[in-house]
Amino acid sequence: MKTAGYIVILLMSLTTLSCQHKELCYDHLHNGGLKVVFDWSKASKPIGQNMELYLFPVNGGYPLNYQFYDTEGGMISVPSGVYRAICVNVGTGANRFFDDSGSYDGFTVTTRTVSKVEDSILEPDILYSDHSLFDIDVNDRMEQTLVMHPVQRTPRYNVIVRNIRHLGGVRSCMASLSSLSCGYMAVSDEPSDASHIQNFDMTRIGETTLEGQITIFGHKHSECRNHILTLHFFLLDGNEFICTADISGRMIQLSQEGSMSGDIIVDMDADIPKPISNGSGFETTVGEWKGEEIDLSM
Repeated sequence: MKTAGYIVILLMSLTTLSCQHKELCYDHLHNGGLKVVFDWSKASKPIGQNMELYLFPVNGGYPLNYQFYDTEGGMISVPSGVYRAICVNVGTGANRFFDDSGSYDGFTVTTRTVSKVEDSILEPDILYSDHSLFDIDVNDRMEQTLVMHPVQRTPRYNVIVRNIRHLGGVRSCMASLSSLSCGYMAVSDEPSDASHIQNFDMTRIGETTLEGQITIFGHKHSECRNHILTLHFFLLDGNEFICTADISGRMIQLSQEGSMSGDIIVDMDADIPKPISNGSGFETTVGEWKGEEIDLSM
């Protein structure tokens, strides 16, 4: 009978241990509900663009990325933890979002390089972003709400060039602007160091006037660099004509004003060489005939 009693006690002990083990929840993560709201009261809402949210764990680790297929936000499920947040809009795909270290402070938006030799970059999409000022504690006990206020971060300027004569002989015009940044650092709210060239198209809007638009990340210089506007004219006869202007003063003024839009007006005062008619290399008209007497030996 003693043996039977010991068996009963042993079985009860094993059952108790088994029940206690089932109650432990440390072997898996809990998710909490996070309601994300993109509040556009501080900026004009971009049309037809998606949003992305990056949650950076405060205790370290790479960020979690969530995509929203509209500009309003929505509910997401997030592993319990404390985070900091950055949101950005998704445009045409020109912008790239990255951070090699996975840190919140180092998150950078950049664009693609066209030519490493000339340090030429593609024009970025207009960027809207925001970052959280406080930590976000996500847990499975209660639903949290995160409100982000995206604002425009990339200036878009209207470039007007006047007093370019003989535009009738021009097939097309490409402009470039030097000493521009190739990236924007979201948390510090400043562009990266500026040493790049960015191209953009110019359109004829008058007898001697051209106009174009350029979106930039901005400019910040660790050394003295001027902003040189260069116009490349491709003429009907196959030749090229180039002229330049230093617009550093206006670029600095717009940057100091913090304006996301503005006009850059340049009086270039240049004469484009007149091409040979029809671009064929031959003049198709001649002047009036003139008589000339010639002595002939008979």
